[in-house]
Amino acid sequence: MGMATSKIGKKYTIVIPQEIRRKIPVREGETIVWEVEDEKMIIKPASFMRLAGIVKSSSLTSDREVKESLEKEIERDIKEAFK
Repeated sequence: MGMATSKIGKKYTIVIPQEIRRKIPVREGETIVWEVEDEKMIIKPASFMRLAGIVKSSSLTSDREVKESLEKEIERDIKEAFK
């Protein structure tokens, strides 16, 4: 994937390009997390942070159970994003 671009609008709004939305499903109204590393802005859907939390705080006993749980959550997120 090449670089995607968008402009900063009034009140500093940013439109997420369609090619990015196809790869990273996000929903209107979803919270995003901003990080800054050196001169880079990193934007992550909060759902990714939620998924990471599932793994970190998981009481699941095997890698397979964790993987299946994450796959279900991701599948649910994708279905909701593309309603």
